[in-house]
Amino acid sequence: MFTLVLPVKAQSTFEFLLPTDTRTYSIMAIDDNNGGIITLISTVTGIGGPWEYLKGYVLEISATGDTTSHQYSFHDTAFFLNRIHRLNNGGYIVTGRSAPPNTSAIGLLLMGLDDDFNLQWAKHYPYSTYNNDVWVYDVYQDGDTLIMPAGRCEFPCGSKYPMLLKTDLNGNILQEVFHDNPLLDSGQPSYLLSIDRKTIYMFAFAFIGGVTGPSYSAFNEDFEYLYTLPLIPQDHSSWRYCSTWSSDSIMLMSYISTRAEKTTYYDEDVWLARYDTGFNLLNRANFGSVDTLDYTPFGGAGIGSLHPDTIFFAGFKNAALTYPGPSKVSWIMAGQVDSQLQPRFLHYIGGDAYYEVKYMLPLSDGGVLIHAGKLNRDTQLYDAYFIKLNREGLITGNKPVHTVINRAFISPNPAKETLKVECMLKGAKAQVLSLTGTELALYGLEQGTSLIPLHDLKPGMYLLGITLPGKGIIETHKFIKL
Repeated sequence: MFTLVLPVKAQSTFEFLLPTDTRTYSIMAIDDNNGGIITLISTVTGIGGPWEYLKGYVLEISATGDTTSHQYSFHDTAFFLNRIHRLNNGGYIVTGRSAPPNTSAIGLLLMGLDDDFNLQWAKHYPYSTYNNDVWVYDVYQDGDTLIMPAGRCEFPCGSKYPMLLKTDLNGNILQEVFHDNPLLDSGQPSYLLSIDRKTIYMFAFAFIGGVTGPSYSAFNEDFEYLYTLPLIPQDHSSWRYCSTWSSDSIMLMSYISTRAEKTTYYDEDVWLARYDTGFNLLNRANFGSVDTLDYTPFGGAGIGSLHPDTIFFAGFKNAALTYPGPSKVSWIMAGQVDSQLQPRFLHYIGGDAYYEVKYMLPLSDGGVLIHAGKLNRDTQLYDAYFIKLNREGLITGNKPVHTVINRAFISPNPAKETLKVECMLKGAKAQVLSLTGTELALYGLEQGTSLIPLHDLKPGMYLLGITLPGKGIIETHKFIKL
């Protein structure tokens, strides 16, 4: 019998907001193994619509929320950084795009950094003068080579075709295969290297390789296209797939899909699924509210684990189909499930602004990082918001927390006949209180969604206390009875 033992590290948490006066992007982060993270920040021009690349840099955020940035320059060449990978023998490789001056062509940028993030080398790989985009989705190290699933397209660029790369550790391209094939027009794909490191899988939500619904496509060691097969279940409304391996060789996946009992068109949930290595569906679960758009992270990782029985996921509640209106707010969804996708908690962070979650990252000390853009109504730009939670999904320490973390979500508010309470905590109860603290009613909560009747209450403002056995009231919500 194999038992995985993870050392328990001291945990720290932080909350960090990076205000910006330019369009700013962070696509992913890696663990610094000391309770903090290493991420890439890139900036582009404009507020909405078309943009041009400016520059990118490495940002370190320590376990206590302190930051250090490492800047780079390539004379008058603009660039955008999207992935950083820690090499097994020390140092880092960074991938991105570069835009030489006086041209609209976009090329591939590879950078080598030492352990202190000093630039060791940089290589720019141009394509045709019509090349519109190139994007590295992931980096896998295999001995002294790196495998990079990527996408590339030429003008006009609707979406990208698969381009698979193999490089040495100094960024020299050893093999490159571009599948300029309309059947593999990949939209927003997710890639995964097989456990035996011989097959690259590409996950897409529709119309790949002749499959009308969700699918996975396989490429062999020589980057040759092999086949495309349906991904079960064949839910044609599913999209934005994110995939990763759990430490017990189980595939974890998050995606967006509708719920069976939806009552309007605008109803999508965060879904999680587990597959074995033969792509057999083991189980799945969904999280979200009826008649709201609840989305997985926008473009980055939505699920991950360092232990098979502790799986973190993230998303955001009340997403907007287009640019959010002046009164639109949303909540970051931070959750944890066990190995069977049974919920341990689902917390709701925010509600004071419009948040758009970009990615999440489980950390080696047991915590989890979530990165989101926080819309600044004054600049019409998204400031970069980072929050690191502990293994219970909470902020600890002496620093004040600026963004509220709730263990339950109530709606609608105001309410007329019933109040819906979403809470994933086992054994929780809802206590209806007057504003003076007098208990008016007590209800047990299902692990999921519960309905609290309001018929016996007079119109006015009340409190709803969420209680746990042995802990009493852990949080309080105000609501209005119409």
